[in-house]
Amino acid sequence: MNLDFEYELAGVDGSAVASQTRRWSSILQLLPSSEPLLVWGVTPRTAQLAPTPDYFPPVELVREVNDKRFSHRLEKRLNIDLPHSTIVESLDQFRVAVENCPYPWVLKHPLGFSGRERVVGKAGLISDSGWGWARRKFSQGWTLVFEPWADPRQDFSLHFSIERGGTCHFVGHCELVSDPSGVYRGNRVIASSSPNATALQWGQRVAEELADLGYWGPVGLDAFSGFLGDRPVLRPLVEINARYSFGRLTLALRDWIPSGWSVLWWHPRPAQRWKGPLEPLVAGVPQGLYGLPLAADPEQGSETVVVIAPTADELEMLAQTLSG
Repeated sequence: MNLDFEYELAGVDGSAVASQTRRWSSILQLLPSSEPLLVWGVTPRTAQLAPTPDYFPPVELVREVNDKRFSHRLEKRLNIDLPHSTIVESLDQFRVAVENCPYPWVLKHPLGFSGRERVVGKAGLISDSGWGWARRKFSQGWTLVFEPWADPRQDFSLHFSIERGGTCHFVGHCELVSDPSGVYRGNRVIASSSPNATALQWGQRVAEELADLGYWGPVGLDAFSGFLGDRPVLRPLVEINARYSFGRLTLALRDWIPSGWSVLWWHPRPAQRWKGPLEPLVAGVPQGLYGLPLAADPEQGSETVVVIAPTADELEMLAQTLSG
């Protein structure tokens, strides 16, 4: 379970997620698979574990398509990018991008994830900390992705599986649940909901683009609908996660609950961890709050909560208890 996937691809120290990796060491057991080896994502280190040389897609291709600069260029080519989004290569370009953008903004490292390795700012303003972060990244040789920040917004993800021959299968969609600072906290799957049709159409197109390049395996596409000022926007491609993801694993939890039920997988801040006892999720339990199935969390040490209910309204009522 190499949660340091992006760190390794970026060639930097991934010790920041070492403790989390240990907590999730069995989480891929949620996936129904007969494969002898499953990894979170393909890196040079995990490729060395492969039973055959062609067991995984090429590492360099995996690195390329997970890079936010790749998805940015693909957005531009497909004409689905947001206004004022651009790649910046220097502090001067960063300053000009902020001056030209009438909205709040975000500046991203091309291989950051889950709200890490980025800075956000108000329209027309750059904080000292944001300027210092950008200066450090430029000095390390990185170019960065600048985007307007939509608010309010509803984030979601579309998940596909690409076969070696290039066939793309749509697996499902999740709502992404974030805290007020925009940090990812979990996924919600509402059984009665359907994905945005336009986003799904573009998602299928992106998955096919990846297949044409020679990538196969799991892929999740982050997307959102929201507002830039008073302008409604749909962004069908925020970034590409050519790996497994917690969204994909949340979809796998559907196999553990009654057909047609909804599920929320919540990853709280340390100060908001659930203090009560949680029984591990097993098939046939009633609606309520649970830990992960024992196969995926043998020691029940992940400190996350799985909420299940027959309807979206009942799921929301149960979820309210998580915030006290």
